[in-house]
Amino acid sequence: MKLPLGILSLIGLTLAACSSGPETPAAPRARGQIGGLKISAKVESVDLTTRKIVLKSPQSESETYIAGPEVKRLAEIKVGDTITLDYKVAATAELREPTAEERKSPVTVAQGADRAPADQPPGGAFARVTRVVALVEAVDAEAKTFSIRGPMGGMIKIPVDDPAMIASLKIWQAVVVSFVETALLSVEPASK
Repeated sequence: MKLPLGILSLIGLTLAACSSGPETPAAPRARGQIGGLKISAKVESVDLTTRKIVLKSPQSESETYIAGPEVKRLAEIKVGDTITLDYKVAATAELREPTAEERKSPVTVAQGADRAPADQPPGGAFARVTRVVALVEAVDAEAKTFSIRGPMGGMIKIPVDDPAMIASLKIWQAVVVSFVETALLSVEPASK
């Protein structure tokens, strides 16, 4: 399943919702994918009464899960189908001073979800954008990474796609970082 148009629109809207109001002059940006995970598992059983689904990945034993009420098309999932979760997190750091409004509300979150259309196999997508005001605590030009400390004290290392951006970063510099998380859950029907 590709990102549904609704999720792509949602990501754009959430970035706009997390913005600081009036546009700020374009600032240099450091971007990088922080991590991701893609796992697939075969459906071993589905009990529609208890909503229990048993999945087995190639690397593990069978595991039982309860499908919550938000799973609307459980009856379409059959033994032998493959369920895949594709989760990604990326970050964009704006190398500029935060606005007064961003300093006042140093963390903003916007999120949403969408489902696969009825004419496709069951699936869904989730997106969340978290925007924080953070301080650069370390810069590693050789590794092409920098570390930030957020407003709640957490620290994270961010890889940079464009090595030229590393030279722009200064220790204790305040930056505005947007973390974009996406999760795609898809069902591939078993071959008949």
